[in-house]
Amino acid sequence: MVSKASFANIPPITLGLLRLLIGSITLSLLLWFANRRQSKSAATSLSARERKRLPWLGACIAISIITQSLGANLATAHEASLLTTMTPVFIIPIAWVLLGEKVRMRLCIGMCIALAGVFLIVGTQGTGGMVAQSLLGDALLLIASLAWALFTVLGTPLVRKSSALVVATYGTWWSLVFFAPFAAWELLQHPVIHLSIESTVSILYLGIAATALAWFLWYRGVERLPASVAAVFFFAQPLVGSLLSALFLHESLNTGFWIGGAVLAAGILLVSW
Repeated sequence: MVSKASFANIPPITLGLLRLLIGSITLSLLLWFANRRQSKSAATSLSARERKRLPWLGACIAISIITQSLGANLATAHEASLLTTMTPVFIIPIAWVLLGEKVRMRLCIGMCIALAGVFLIVGTQGTGGMVAQSLLGDALLLIASLAWALFTVLGTPLVRKSSALVVATYGTWWSLVFFAPFAAWELLQHPVIHLSIESTVSILYLGIAATALAWFLWYRGVERLPASVAAVFFFAQPLVGSLLSALFLHESLNTGFWIGGAVLAAGILLVSW
């Protein structure tokens, strides 16, 4: 929601680059403070072979943010809200193949229930409905979800070996390497950027809260739970977004939202029990 509102002033890929840069700096500061409390850097707990996986995490982040930014700019807000929550659908089979995590029946049923709750929340809120405006935007958002699923699964062994903060920090810095050429190309096409107070606040929010804090907490959850179980909590994203819209933007929440929220909560509880 914040990203789409900022596209009028800042091109989508450039906005993503600013978000990643601020997120990288924030995570680095947190890691620096954490290392000061330890006798050695937490990054040294990763072997040379494991550190070679960090660029792959950066590539997954870059692909996810680029396709999500472009897709959200083309698709409707409701389509973006729904399709960006499809990550768990990809995480479960990938975690089964790469990590050997068992796909239990209760997990599959809980995921389907939670997904049904997402459809109820997204499909009944607002006036836009779920009518497609751009198949290209939908495809890009699905690619973004797939890339984030790979980021989650590939990083799972690393966060359990080292820490969520270390992996999130180095993965985000590596993403800038892959992201910068696309942002440079976009700036050549759209060299004018209008920074207002509102867009500046949006960039800071995206970089600090939606990137640094959110990604660290996401990997922190993966550090303590199987990737396929943690993935189901991704479905809570449209629920939280709608609640924040009602709180800060005074948008009304209809009956479908509350029913969908209850169904979503039931699915998450079933998986977490």
